[in-house]
Amino acid sequence: MALVLVVEDERSIRQALYFELLDEGYTVHCASGIQEAVSALKAFQYDLIISDIFMDDGQGTQLMDLARKLNKPIPFIIISAYPDSDLAVRVKEVLKDRFFAKPFYAADLTAKAGEILRTKINPAEFWAETVLCP
Repeated sequence: MALVLVVEDERSIRQALYFELLDEGYTVHCASGIQEAVSALKAFQYDLIISDIFMDDGQGTQLMDLARKLNKPIPFIIISAYPDSDLAVRVKEVLKDRFFAKPFYAADLTAKAGEILRTKINPAEFWAETVLCP
């Protein structure tokens, strides 16, 4: 089954996504910030990463950039409590329906995760859309 990394600094959201994805049969790892996520990304081959965009120790786009630099074409779903910020607007333009503004329904996000995991993203398309960090 697919391996999913959830990167979210808000414990309640992290737990909700963890249990929702677990109920769908996925193997789920969680990180409470960018530093934990970077360690996990280096240690495991994830099929999907769900990340908050703004956290105390960095931004979800930094994780996307690192995945690209490590040559790991992993699809991302990005979530944000600040969907109108400049960065969130740019991310939304790139990821389109893989961007979720908080609050969101965990079931909606899980459904999108399932769709992504069933449909293999072309790595060339993925690389084109991950250039969000200058």
